[in-house]
Amino acid sequence: MGGSKSIKYVLNIIPPLGLAYLAAVLEKNGFEVKIIDCTIEISFKEISKTIVYEKPHIIGITSTTASFESAKFVVKRIKEFLPRIIIVIGGAHVSAMPYETMESNYFDIGVLGEGEETFLELVQHIARDGISDLGAIKGLIFKENGKFAITPKREFIKNLDGIPYPARHLLPPLSRYKPTPASYRRLPLGIMITSRGCPHQCTFCDRAVFGNIYRQRSTDNVLNETEELIHKYGAKEIRFFDDCFTLDKDRAYKICEGFKERRLKVPWTCLTTVSSITKDLLKEMKSAGCWQVLFGLESADKGMLTLLRKGNTLEQNINAVTWAKQAGLSVRADFIVGTPGETEESLKKTLGFAMRMKLDYAHFNKFVPYPGTELYRSLIGEGYNFAFGKGCSITDNTAFLYTPLTLNKSYYMNFINYAHKKFYLRPEYILKRLFSIRSWNELQGQIRGFLSIALLKKKELYKPNLSEL
Repeated sequence: MGGSKSIKYVLNIIPPLGLAYLAAVLEKNGFEVKIIDCTIEISFKEISKTIVYEKPHIIGITSTTASFESAKFVVKRIKEFLPRIIIVIGGAHVSAMPYETMESNYFDIGVLGEGEETFLELVQHIARDGISDLGAIKGLIFKENGKFAITPKREFIKNLDGIPYPARHLLPPLSRYKPTPASYRRLPLGIMITSRGCPHQCTFCDRAVFGNIYRQRSTDNVLNETEELIHKYGAKEIRFFDDCFTLDKDRAYKICEGFKERRLKVPWTCLTTVSSITKDLLKEMKSAGCWQVLFGLESADKGMLTLLRKGNTLEQNINAVTWAKQAGLSVRADFIVGTPGETEESLKKTLGFAMRMKLDYAHFNKFVPYPGTELYRSLIGEGYNFAFGKGCSITDNTAFLYTPLTLNKSYYMNFINYAHKKFYLRPEYILKRLFSIRSWNELQGQIRGFLSIALLKKKELYKPNLSEL
């Protein structure tokens, strides 16, 4: 969160399903595994004690671009007391920037793309032959004869039902996690991913891990895991973290039917796109227990939507929000501000749209040119150079990696805090939120959310004239 200290009240601290999937695959194949979730176990002293006590042969670390500096810090400290330990890095950052990641010399091996099959094969190889002769394993980067070598890309996993459910028994209890207040009504919240791969071509999104080929789990496989989350792990609400939960509308209908047939009477939410929903589907989701949908609306400016290549038009955005509201669903929306070509006028349009459409929650996320995205490659081609340290998290509104030439930097840096305050601190909005609360957990979360906005640093150096819109 960088210098945005008030963001601590709304940080989305949820179980690391990626690590849990890897652990489940390794356990299934006879390996002893332990997970340390560093978002929960925040004391490095305790983390180091655990590692020294366990004396693992291999340590795997997952990292996004925003958390890469933290990953390097952890590895550096680990190497101080276990200098010969094998360190493997996986996740979005190394998949998008393999050579740059490994040139830091903190990691021995990098796993590129989906990790389940690659990491299992790697661990089996190390158990048998050590870290030599890794060339036959697809999806790796490592140093060989003083130079980095990348093996052929591994094919995406086609049968997602063949992957065991995440090893949640190796994670802290769900009650220790704190999802962002806008995303739940009841706690503990259980999260699931029921598909992989996104066919959309958004210019701001990196698809290096799961790719563009859409793959999905069967309805029964999804519902069985839902029951496990509820009955074994105590989840009182479910959130589906698929990039587009309703891309296959027939499957979405079947999942809704399954919730009813199995009497899974827990509230649930999902992420989806405006181009993959209909009025009837939204009504069916509501009747099956869904209470909120999250749309990536991104912008209310037609030019910006074209640049972002989200695949949605302004008209589709309006229709989707309207239909969801008519179905009785809460609507949460993500917007990206500060992409190349952004202007004061387009920013005003986006904020005005969010308020006019009476969204329940709106997030105005600063644009970060993450590696692996089309916009990143375009900006690099224009001569930009990005050091992904300070300011590379979208939740840090005190430092910016990129400001479009079409915007005044001061105006842009102040817009995000201003937009959140303008949207959330309206008296009518606060009253609406209070009357919509359905549980004690939700009330506590809403108070946290209010504090995060109210305590934002006051930098209102301008006031957009919304009456112009």
